[in-house]
Amino acid sequence: MTEIPMASGGSEGTRPREVTIAGYLILLEAITGLIAAGITYYIWEDELSLLGIVLAIVAFWLYTMILKQDYSAWMITVIFNILAVFLYATGSNWAGVGLSLICFIYLISPNVKVHFTK
Repeated sequence: MTEIPMASGGSEGTRPREVTIAGYLILLEAITGLIAAGITYYIWEDELSLLGIVLAIVAFWLYTMILKQDYSAWMITVIFNILAVFLYATGSNWAGVGLSLICFIYLISPNVKVHFTK
């Protein structure tokens, strides 16, 4: 297991590579969700797109919490990805469905989940 130094350089130590990858996946999901929801709202002014924008903003917050290895953030992110799959499928955003499934599967894998235990 390769460990990556934390950005703060403080006494927190190092962050496992799996946690960093999980954070980057959540960040990618937040960016793509924000872009997709923004474009959809701009074109069709759909209220469901506004929900997508709110969820993308929540994903940015979850990204920072995942990097801190917060267990509650991990649990919220797992639930968030399940909801995102249904939201993206409702909006026929199949790329978003795929990305959410990848994030979900990665987060629940045992070698990632072990870093978020209480």
